[in-house]
Amino acid sequence: MKTRIIVMITAAGFGFGLMAAVNATPMQDEQRYCAENPIDCYCEYRPGGAKVCFIL
Repeated sequence: MKTRIIVMITAAGFGFGLMAAVNATPMQDEQRYCAENPIDCYCEYRPGGAKVCFIL
């Protein structure tokens, strides 16, 4: 019984991780990369205060 519960929890965790990966857009990946490596990117502020960065 304990093993079955652990397997179910593991499967659910894997499913949630997979859903998060599928819902990520390339733009989010680019913004995350630029936040970690600002030297490799060009950033500008759009109307409304949104900061958008592009990988050079």
